[in-house]
Amino acid sequence: MVIPMPQKENVIDVSALKRGGRTLSQNLIAPAREEVQSEALQNHAADPIKSVDTIFQISRFLISQQRYRDNMLFIVGINFGLRVSDLRTLRFSDLINEHCTFRDRFPVFERKTRNTRKRKKNRYITINDAVIEAVTMYLEHTPGVSMSDYLFRSESNHGASENKPLTNNSIDRILKGIAKDLSLPEKISTHTLRKTFCYHQMLMSHNDPRKLLLLQKMLGHASPAQTLDYIGITSEEIDEAYKRLNLGSLHGSYLVDSVLVESEERFA
Repeated sequence: MVIPMPQKENVIDVSALKRGGRTLSQNLIAPAREEVQSEALQNHAADPIKSVDTIFQISRFLISQQRYRDNMLFIVGINFGLRVSDLRTLRFSDLINEHCTFRDRFPVFERKTRNTRKRKKNRYITINDAVIEAVTMYLEHTPGVSMSDYLFRSESNHGASENKPLTNNSIDRILKGIAKDLSLPEKISTHTLRKTFCYHQMLMSHNDPRKLLLLQKMLGHASPAQTLDYIGITSEEIDEAYKRLNLGSLHGSYLVDSVLVESEERFA
């Protein structure tokens, strides 16, 4: 049986279609005529900072503003991966020994899990060069610091006899203020520091399953899937799955047996 070829007037001229991407011409659709209520749940989750350039941007901004404590908070937070309840109570004596040299590692008895885990154990934190640089910079610009002082001492008490750390709310306010000042697109909260640590650990390991299991154990999650979702990798992969499908697109590409095919070839 011979299948007749389509007439020329029925052939779709893909090249003639406007490639406008995600931006529509204004005359294609009118503004809403009534208020639309969404039934979707509000997402209040914090995002990790995925761009290394953004990490450097934040640190440079804080240093330029002479906010050395806040820079130390940010750098220590994203390199230690501690919950804010443990991060805020760190003291200089945790990181620095009595001979004024930085320790290689130190123990933390995490507050959230100390009463829930059957086997009581410390988590050990290794001190890297980025942390040493940020702490040293703070000490060079802040006279009168004692080994017993909290790393992230409340400025309202700085220089006074009272030695109190920043509260969780204060840290959250500081981070949200940074995001606002720099117009960052990420949803920022205290969880951002811990999530950034985890995200870049996975990125650095090229998504090594062993690193995922290690992070799952460190975070106290019930499954690797929960850890991926916490970091934000799962949502990235879901987004990518939708974007790469492009079924029926005149201009997009799609996968056939793992081979990338340009949609325009179907109209050649």
